[in-house]
Amino acid sequence: MKNVWSPVPGTRFFTRNGEGLYERLTDQLYLRVDEVDEQDAAEVCTRFAEAFEARAPIRMVA
Repeated sequence: MKNVWSPVPGTRFFTRNGEGLYERLTDQLYLRVDEVDEQDAAEVCTRFAEAFEARAPIRMVA
């Protein structure tokens, strides 16, 4: 699913796909400012883990 960032009228905040409230820090980095549930927290952790794995894959050494 593609993320669609939409500005919230009358504020400096954005929504992602119509959900959540985010502040834009850079063109590609948003900070979630509303309450985060367990599913959202797990998604963030998974995305960070996948990004780290792509940059520094683990090697098995025998």
